[in-house]
Amino acid sequence: MKERVTTLALAIGALALCYALFMPKPSNEARVPPRPLSTGIGPSGYQAVWRWLVAQHVPVAAAHERYDSLNREDGSRSPSGNLLLTTLPHKLPVRPDEAAQLDAWIEKGNTLLVAAAFDDTPSWALEGGRLIKDAGRLTRLKFDVIDPKKATSEQGGSTPKDASKPVTFFSELSAAVEPRTILIGPRGAHPLLEDVHSIRVISDLPASRWRATPMDQAALLQVAQVQGVNDAAVWVRRQGKGQLIVIAVAGLFSNRDIGSGDNAKLLSNTIAWALRPGGAVIFDDVHQGAVGYYDAKAFFADPRLHRTVGWLVFLWFVFVLGIQKLRVHFNAGYLVDVTAFVAATGQFFASTLAPVAVASRLLTNFFNKILHRLGAREDGSPPWGWLALQAAVPASELAELRQFHEQVRIGRRVDLKRLQNLLSRLQGKIA
Repeated sequence: MKERVTTLALAIGALALCYALFMPKPSNEARVPPRPLSTGIGPSGYQAVWRWLVAQHVPVAAAHERYDSLNREDGSRSPSGNLLLTTLPHKLPVRPDEAAQLDAWIEKGNTLLVAAAFDDTPSWALEGGRLIKDAGRLTRLKFDVIDPKKATSEQGGSTPKDASKPVTFFSELSAAVEPRTILIGPRGAHPLLEDVHSIRVISDLPASRWRATPMDQAALLQVAQVQGVNDAAVWVRRQGKGQLIVIAVAGLFSNRDIGSGDNAKLLSNTIAWALRPGGAVIFDDVHQGAVGYYDAKAFFADPRLHRTVGWLVFLWFVFVLGIQKLRVHFNAGYLVDVTAFVAATGQFFASTLAPVAVASRLLTNFFNKILHRLGAREDGSPPWGWLALQAAVPASELAELRQFHEQVRIGRRVDLKRLQNLLSRLQGKIA
């Protein structure tokens, strides 16, 4: 019983060490607010927009691969006349090569609609920290905060410690902060704002106000502004044959806010203005974490993997503690037969060396011993003259030795046992 308890303790220790060293520790996704996905049915999701578009027979698609897949001509969609809806901040960052592929896709005659959490701060946006960087990379616009102290005091919050990080500094605020409503109105006549009088968005947490300036010489059109402060909130710019629409709020078309104000009308105008025959409305799910390629974090967070590993661990414990024999009985030691050892060694060499090579080595060793006694160079040459002068060496045995030497020289097969016996007799007579 003591041995099994010790084995159990060691097994648990081995599993704990393996988990600590090799297994990744996924975050608790249950505590993270759901992100804006096309399949999301929560407040931040786009499922309501998806169902509405399907009901209106508008082609829709969800992107589960990075932007470099947009330029693939596989016949799944038209190369131009599409509308891509992406929401910032992203969960997965945009790679530099992706941004270049996205620019090429827009210039072919497509539209990119960016809903960025600048003037609003949804609860899910606190997880990201690349809002300004990703927005600038996608839109070629530079975003600067407008008087963050004044903006914060108007919103009833405290002064931010770092205005350049609008997504992260609100993490210190209490969850009890009252949501506020942001009203956006048209700044002038534009097809996007036809019959649009007021756009309403609810912000879960306070946010700063931002100003956008182009990074290049392209013209930037400001078509809508935040009511009461006259700060631009919707920007439009041309890019090649396509266009770029940037909205300074992330939750405009979410399940919670799509029915507020004229939000649905703005989306309808956007689709009518940007979509062309054969085009589709594409939801950028991949950068919100819903990827179609291998994702290590999603793999290790899959409950099916946890159940499989749990069953394997259980069966392993059953084998170690129930079936496996814990005591090992050793047989008593016995003496090794030296003769058998020598015979096995001889058989090994006999199976790997040619008989002529063995005979040559036997003769060389025999002749070198004589040469060493004579003080001559040990090169394996036969001292026939010295051997002929030895009275103890019979002439018949010397002649037989010469015969063996000649057979080895010309590569003929020899009787190794007979040669070994001859050399042993001669060694005893000249010693």
